[in-house]
Amino acid sequence: MKNQLRHLSLTTRLSIAFSIICCTVFLGIGLLSYHNMQKLLAKQRDQNLTARVERIEIFLQDQESFQILIQHPRLYENMLGKEDNLLILRNPQHTLIEINPLKVHIPAMAKSKTITFLNNQSEFATTRLAYKTVRFNHQDYQLIAGTQLDEAQSTLDQYLWKLILYSLFGIVIASLLGRWVGLYLLRSLNHLIEQTHRINGTQPHQRIEAKSTNIEVEKLSSAMNSMLEKIQVNYDQLARFSEDIAHELRTPLNNLMGQTQIMLTQPRSQQELEQLLYSHLEEYERLSKMIDNMLFIARSEHSDYILEKENIDLSNLILELVDYFEFLAEDKQMKFVLHLEKGVQIYANAELLKRALSNLIVNAIDYGLENQDIVISTKAIAEYAHIEILTKNIFIDKHHLNHIFERFYQIDSSRNFKAKTGGLGLSIVRSIMTLHHGEANAYNNSQGIVFSLKIKSQA
Repeated sequence: MKNQLRHLSLTTRLSIAFSIICCTVFLGIGLLSYHNMQKLLAKQRDQNLTARVERIEIFLQDQESFQILIQHPRLYENMLGKEDNLLILRNPQHTLIEINPLKVHIPAMAKSKTITFLNNQSEFATTRLAYKTVRFNHQDYQLIAGTQLDEAQSTLDQYLWKLILYSLFGIVIASLLGRWVGLYLLRSLNHLIEQTHRINGTQPHQRIEAKSTNIEVEKLSSAMNSMLEKIQVNYDQLARFSEDIAHELRTPLNNLMGQTQIMLTQPRSQQELEQLLYSHLEEYERLSKMIDNMLFIARSEHSDYILEKENIDLSNLILELVDYFEFLAEDKQMKFVLHLEKGVQIYANAELLKRALSNLIVNAIDYGLENQDIVISTKAIAEYAHIEILTKNIFIDKHHLNHIFERFYQIDSSRNFKAKTGGLGLSIVRSIMTLHHGEANAYNNSQGIVFSLKIKSQA
């Protein structure tokens, strides 16, 4: 059943649901109306019997009129005008009046000073009776009035058939109206579906233009356009990434091929061949580093990447890195200037944070000027720790700053520089900060370019 419903349109489903609701509502109203009609006819029947008993009591008070009724019972039968009505006045010794044309069985009745109602039989009753014990000529008599149940049942049957007919007619009309309303309300949704089908890969900037008075359709259209925007951004990034990686891989491969072709043009000495192998090894290491970095970025961007964190003393971690990279800085006559705030604790993965800071320090050494300082400072603000690495007298144009953390992005002036991280160093820094729910930024100040990291100081 569920599989069959899946193949039905939303309009058809709504129509079916609306029809089921209409059937339920009409059925409920019909049953309630039939029950109320049944109670109303029963109440009216008992009221008529009560009025009949009361009229006979009035006759009992008028001796002359009552004597005429006793002598001529057919008069009362004619007054009733129906052969199925019943009237009996009796006691164990005498029966003064007995109008019972259908010979209805009268059950035994106890004395009752008030009007009491009962059916002539406990099962399959045919007559409704009302009786009362009255006083006449110093004797107690049972005054019994009755009417057939067939008349009320006939009225109920007619009412039931009309009720069924009107309910079916109402269900059909309501179902047709429900389908028309469904088609009208879902017209804009169908238009949205048509526009969605028209979107293809040949027009990446195409968007959905579905104007509708339906708020839900407007929200859906806006959400789909927002999704298309994100897809477009990711598509552009992927296209740019493909171009960049092709460029980055082509350079070392061209170097390998060119050097090999030159060496094969004529016989070479053993020393020249060794130099070629060392040169090739350097290119291989660069390619290996690039691939490792790409794999790390891909894993870090995966949602189920597990990150183990611990409390780290930031000053000790930076001092450890400075000791390690100090010899590289000395080769360019550079030195580290530290402004470290004491007691700054961070909650992070130590190895990944070392890698991010190492990339920034290596970047500062590689691109910094000789005899210039690299200033590293830390400070705690609220629940975050801020780390800044300043490379003096090096400035980056503003239009580069917004892209500097993108994969393989390099400034034109340094495009031919063989980066130790394969052109992915700053992108790795941003990925590590993203894993820690932190931030990585770059900006120029009056002294030079500053790379800033922001990371939580507590769990």
